[in-house]
Amino acid sequence: MWKGSNLKHKNLSNEKAMLNFDKTTSNLSRLSLENLFTELTSEQSSAIEGGGFLLIDGFQIINAGADSTSGDDPYITVNGQTLAGRFDNVGTGQYIAVNRGLGFEGSANVNLFDYDDFLNGDDDYLGGFTVTGATNGQNVTQVSGGGSTYDVYYRVF
Repeated sequence: MWKGSNLKHKNLSNEKAMLNFDKTTSNLSRLSLENLFTELTSEQSSAIEGGGFLLIDGFQIINAGADSTSGDDPYITVNGQTLAGRFDNVGTGQYIAVNRGLGFEGSANVNLFDYDDFLNGDDDYLGGFTVTGATNGQNVTQVSGGGSTYDVYYRVF
């Protein structure tokens, strides 16, 4: 009999816990939209205000021709800030996974350059493009410059 009454007490405690859970859940539904929007990150708020989040998935080297003695050494900038790279000695046909991104406001200017050390002069411009809004899945854009051609795979959220 003692075990049975102890069991009933445990069940009663579980029922009380469930009642408190129900009260907590119903209180959550009373949150105002104002409270929800104060918890946004800077990237989320920039997306609401006309910005976005750019993710560079990777790039395919169609023709590596910026360096005459070796493969290209590409790196990627977005709005003047280095996002990824330098990827050393890449050649025609290679796919380089980047998987890097950042938030932006208004538009994002994406540019590819081939790194050249101080003996070989300024870095070669390989081409670029601008994104302004969300994409419907992954996009691909071809850029050319400095004797090279690249397909850049990206998404904007």
